[in-house]
Amino acid sequence: MKKLSLLTVIACLAMFIYSCKAKKGGTEVSLAPGDAELKAIQVKFPDATAQTLSEGYGVYTGACTNCHGKKNMLKHTEEDWKKDIDRMSPRAKITDAQKDALWKYVLSIRAARGTAK
Repeated sequence: MKKLSLLTVIACLAMFIYSCKAKKGGTEVSLAPGDAELKAIQVKFPDATAQTLSEGYGVYTGACTNCHGKKNMLKHTEEDWKKDIDRMSPRAKITDAQKDALWKYVLSIRAARGTAK
């Protein structure tokens, strides 16, 4: 009896982990930031640095993609990204500096690659 309930718990955990990591539609657009992204974001945020974008990329590929998979950053509007980042930051336990870096990283990709919306 104990083995059966342990197997049930393990199966439920496996399903949870798989569903959390499952990708949710859209062609993925995400990459490490380079010079083009830095130049593009400096139009809106002149004080942005390569280090800031690199930190944002680290947050995106860690805290964000661990549960949500990689997203097509061009598919959602800037306003949608802002709402999502604001809503998820406390859950992801990221600092205000990391949140700012993530925001600038997302905007840099959108600015350098063009926007779909």
